[in-house]
Amino acid sequence: MSIERFTERQADVRESAARLAEAVAQPESELIRDATIQRFEFTFEIVWKTLKLYLERQGHECGGPRPTLRKAFAEGLIATPEEADLWLRMLEDRNLTSHAYDEALASRIYRHIVHDYARLLNGMAARIQSLQWN
Repeated sequence: MSIERFTERQADVRESAARLAEAVAQPESELIRDATIQRFEFTFEIVWKTLKLYLERQGHECGGPRPTLRKAFAEGLIATPEEADLWLRMLEDRNLTSHAYDEALASRIYRHIVHDYARLLNGMAARIQSLQWN
């Protein structure tokens, strides 16, 4: 991957995190909940895939999202063990979002997004902006 493509990915991460933050800031309704979950899905995907590209450029093997998140923690991109645990919970919830037609599940995931995940994704988006493609 070229530096130009990585720069595009950084912009995609920044824009998707901003769109998620916009959704989280809205008053809760079924429509907002569903939109927030969808924005969470694509933000999570672009973030972990961008981390994977960066870490692989640094010489690490990553594989899927779980090993990528573990490597991001090992490399200091995820700061604390508690934050790492939240990232793994976020991955589990992301994998459940295809079942969001279950009202109780959708509500639980929405609360996690509002209370924890949007903040983590926004923080990682900021970290990704500072990464150098060497």
